[in-house]
Amino acid sequence: MSAVVTSPPARAAGLRAVLLRLGDAIAAGCLALCAGALLAIVLINGANVVGRYFLSAPLEWAEELMLFLLVLIVFAGAAAVTWRNQHIRVDILLGYLPRPMRRAATLVTAAVTVALCVAIGRASLEVVSMLLLFDQRSDALEFPVWIPQGFVLAGLGLIALLTLLRLAATGLDLPESGHGEA
Repeated sequence: MSAVVTSPPARAAGLRAVLLRLGDAIAAGCLALCAGALLAIVLINGANVVGRYFLSAPLEWAEELMLFLLVLIVFAGAAAVTWRNQHIRVDILLGYLPRPMRRAATLVTAAVTVALCVAIGRASLEVVSMLLLFDQRSDALEFPVWIPQGFVLAGLGLIALLTLLRLAATGLDLPESGHGEA
């Protein structure tokens, strides 16, 4: 019986493919969550319009729930945007930098992103914990407020995770030449 020996480059390529698929799956899940939440907002808003203007019976909790869903959309969408590296940015200067400096800038950007997510996430965790401990509920919906606040915490965690995952999957791969690259 012979053993199959994989070379280090082949193992690295296999690991990279797994990491890329994982990141793609997480981003796709986030976008599906965004789509579902947006659909729910449209349906709730439509029902509220009918209730308010045709039945004189608005949904008292509609605005509150739509706001909670909007928070979910923002943070789940931010995680997907992070994975796809589609943030709005001005990178014209980056295109003029030599490759080693672009690599350093990429690494610094990732480190700052993760550090900020961790710092803000720690504060968010404290808020979520207190809201859970005190069983704080929203006014109109009587919904536990720690859940929508948890969307912030989860989103920050996903942004940090996907930033690190992208860095691990792609390394500091950059285009070969300077200015004018995509």
